[in-house]
Amino acid sequence: MSYTFRGTLCGALCGDYTEQLSNVTVRLYRHRPDTNVTALAVANPNDTFALLSGDQVKDKSKLMIAETTTDEAGNFSFSLGEKQKYNGDAFEVDVYCGTVPHRVPGHKDPTPRQFSITTFQPAWKQTSEGEFVAIWNYCISYRYWCYIRSLYDAWVIFGRLTACVDGSPIWGATVSAIDTDWIQDDPLGSAVTDVNGNFRIDYNSDAFKVTPFSPWLNFEWTGGPDVYFKATLGPDLILDEPSSTGRSPGRENIGPCFCVDLCSKSAQIPTEKIPHWETVWGFDIHPDAGLVGSTFSAEGYAGGPGSSYVFSGGVPMRGNCPLTSLATGNALQYRFLYGAYTWPGGAAAQNDPAVIPSVAPAGLTPVTRIVPTVVGHIDYTDAFSVHSIHDVVITNADLDANGWVTLPLQGRIITLDMHNGTTTNVMLSAFNFLRTDDLMVLDSNDITGPLLGAPAIGAGDSLRVEQQEPIRRYKLQFEVKDASTSASVYTDVLSSIVLSNSQPVKLIGMEELFLNLCNPLGGVNTAHVLYTVDHPHLSSFSLAISSNLSPPDVHGPANPLPPPTPNGNTAMPTSNFLLPGPNPNFFFRGGASGSHNATFTGGFPVDISGDPSCAYRVSITWQTRQYLDTSHSIEILYCR
Repeated sequence: MSYTFRGTLCGALCGDYTEQLSNVTVRLYRHRPDTNVTALAVANPNDTFALLSGDQVKDKSKLMIAETTTDEAGNFSFSLGEKQKYNGDAFEVDVYCGTVPHRVPGHKDPTPRQFSITTFQPAWKQTSEGEFVAIWNYCISYRYWCYIRSLYDAWVIFGRLTACVDGSPIWGATVSAIDTDWIQDDPLGSAVTDVNGNFRIDYNSDAFKVTPFSPWLNFEWTGGPDVYFKATLGPDLILDEPSSTGRSPGRENIGPCFCVDLCSKSAQIPTEKIPHWETVWGFDIHPDAGLVGSTFSAEGYAGGPGSSYVFSGGVPMRGNCPLTSLATGNALQYRFLYGAYTWPGGAAAQNDPAVIPSVAPAGLTPVTRIVPTVVGHIDYTDAFSVHSIHDVVITNADLDANGWVTLPLQGRIITLDMHNGTTTNVMLSAFNFLRTDDLMVLDSNDITGPLLGAPAIGAGDSLRVEQQEPIRRYKLQFEVKDASTSASVYTDVLSSIVLSNSQPVKLIGMEELFLNLCNPLGGVNTAHVLYTVDHPHLSSFSLAISSNLSPPDVHGPANPLPPPTPNGNTAMPTSNFLLPGPNPNFFFRGGASGSHNATFTGGFPVDISGDPSCAYRVSITWQTRQYLDTSHSIEILYCR
């Protein structure tokens, strides 16, 4: 048996703020024979958390099953089996920290610590023969994680700076935290707010224990600093708290994890000055996929259950990237990245059309191929004093190997047509540039890559599993950086979106015309229709037989089909991804009539015994859930 145990670890700091437990060691241990494993496995982790001594760690070393290190995002993964002598039982989860994330080095090196989180019995899910997977995402409570951080002398202030008048975030401001002291005020640190107004200041106790007599005399009258704040936006001081604020309730003697909301009465940032990614086409990416109120489902389908759209071809990413940074005045660059979800169960389980891929991307790839995108316009007056507009377009040539727009828009030389046979060059700037809401139109064909292609089958045949296009699910990420310093300015993520560039498989025929397409059906009582329609994101399909007589549909679509006569069905098949409804069936792919056979009686039998002599049309109509797709049809004709 093979067991894959993976997940993510984080620690709560204060309020809604958490941090990923990056680069820590996760250890799994067996329990001693005399342990009540059941009681421990059902206990709340808050009741089982324990900081271990060196002797305790040493004593349990012989019980270790395996250990691994988390990545920068706090993700971990174990592969367990015969080598580890593991058979699916409960185990104890410990974390060993040489340090903690974002710790500011002090005058003393930290002492490594190990703590037990809980006893965990994975809910193993079988993915293939002999292979099981379990996922565990856990965030250590504020009470315990901040205590652990304090052992490493790691102090943190999380905050948000907004405009007092309307609560809008202030981006690019420098916030400074200062400790009020009897002898001198001590700067704890500073940070620049992100586009949501959030900031984080990390420091250690040296910052507030220092006195003019250091290093001979360091002291603080109380356990923590008494904090007040100042903030600047460019050259302007937009927040200026008095030193006495540090002696007020809630600010005095703060702990190792502290959260604060600040507001400025003198600053308000226009929306167009804040970088943001807003929509895919017209579908808002906030809240993220699967969250309450999101326009994207957890699986990545857009527009709600009744639509469940996927995207193909050129896919517009819409939002805003200012020309320059409010914090530094430097030009900005941006890019998009993508990562493909894969299927659990190893190489043999990949591209399974009956399973939505659920293993999150291990890494992201820059988007380097796009559809030419109009990102803005330059207003100017031509040689005849006529107001004119020039489109500013980015193409593949504007992206470097890492997906960044190679030259910042700010400062680009743009050649304008003066409409008298001459041109003139201008420098793009905030004074002449009007941005559209298109950041980039992704070429999704480059992302989805080679497709399976049309299968070698006949009308009526069902596709084999290996001939069916799978569901292709992706993660998208938007990044903005300072072009001069390469410092990250903004990041946003859509955790799940479905892209599809596959074409429907659609075939239609008739047994009676199999050898001769001009064969009249004459006195035949039963027509045998051969059809196949298949697509991984089919919305609906229907068949019909019509003629020039009234009504047009002699045999229209019906679901369910009425009872057949001895000669066959009187109505034609139809279905859609919401039947029986209202919940979508993401694995609805269409259908097939059944194959041609040697007696020419295969396919879907239709009772045409009562149909008068006329020319007839057998059609199949379909529509996919690819956004903006319309209905399509093919047909075959016969005479009776």
